Amino acid sequence: MCISAGINGFGRFGLHLLKYWLDRNEDSNFTIHYINDSVLSLETAYNHIIHDKAVIFNKYKVEISGSSLVFLEPNGAVHRIEYTNFVKEEIPWLGQPTYIFECSGKNTAKADCDIYLQGDTKRLIISATSWDPDITLVYGFNHHEYEKSQRIISYGSCTVNAYVPLANYLHQKYGIVDSDVNVIHNIQEYRLAENNTLIRKFCTLEKSGPNLLGFVGEHNFKVNYTVVPYTGVSILDFRFLFNEDVAVEKVIEDLDKAFSQGDLKNLYVFDEVDIGPEIHKCTTFSAVFNKENVKIINKNLYLHGYFDNENSVNRYFDLVHYLASHE
Repeated sequence: MCISAGINGFGRFGLHLLKYWLDRNEDSNFTIHYINDSVLSLETAYNHIIHDKAVIFNKYKVEISGSSLVFLEPNGAVHRIEYTNFVKEEIPWLGQPTYIFECSGKNTAKADCDIYLQGDTKRLIISATSWDPDITLVYGFNHHEYEKSQRIISYGSCTVNAYVPLANYLHQKYGIVDSDVNVIHNIQEYRLAENNTLIRKFCTLEKSGPNLLGFVGEHNFKVNYTVVPYTGVSILDFRFLFNEDVAVEKVIEDLDKAFSQGDLKNLYVFDEVDIGPEIHKCTTFSAVFNKENVKIINKNLYLHGYFDNENSVNRYFDLVHYLASHE
């Protein structure tokens, strides 16, 4: 039987997650039965589903039936999801699903999440960085460390999922002396009016990277994170200083193999040439790198790529799918 799940928070992440799950529901180890959002009414949520420019539900016939959202597939399959509009303490279906997905972005501290763990609910998975969960599990890096005693779990973040598995692989392969990351990050469309300039911000990867990886820290790791007034796909530039000289052709060959059939399969991919960011909207990969821009200068590897931070639900889905298979 599939694990029953409920989502709290139907903003950008929740919307992407619902679509990502619907497209894979036949093979998924969990089923979304409930959605709650403390701000969005059922009618507003329906309008977002119908009219969103990035998350396209046109494969499905979408209806409101009573207090539920109903999704009808072309093959006749029907998905009925109960929708509620309460603050988290008053959600009427608390204690009913086995998993709750905390996607509001508001409840990242463990103390704010204890209320979810009641009745039949065994686990809460936070769709953001949490500094005090039972464990942070990054799919493709340490998801195999999952134990049933871990009840409040963070999946990391979009930048954590883009950096950590790759950095771990490169360190095991070549040895990393130091590293830095430059992120050019988009902004939500509804916030464009209030932000019309560049903003340099703290990135959770700055702290999460050293917490998860033993070979980077304050002495050898830097993240530059700039938010721009733009709603499209974001940009990543990674630099890794290796212990020894490695030919760029060797690194590309090794990464190509890891991406296509090795430890990093389905997490990353190479484009032969740089074809720009927008084609990677809603990509299933944590990051897409450009072969023509791979360089090694004085033992430093430079990787340039794109990532759709809005659709980092890809790794969240993979993680929950894995957890549900081991319940």
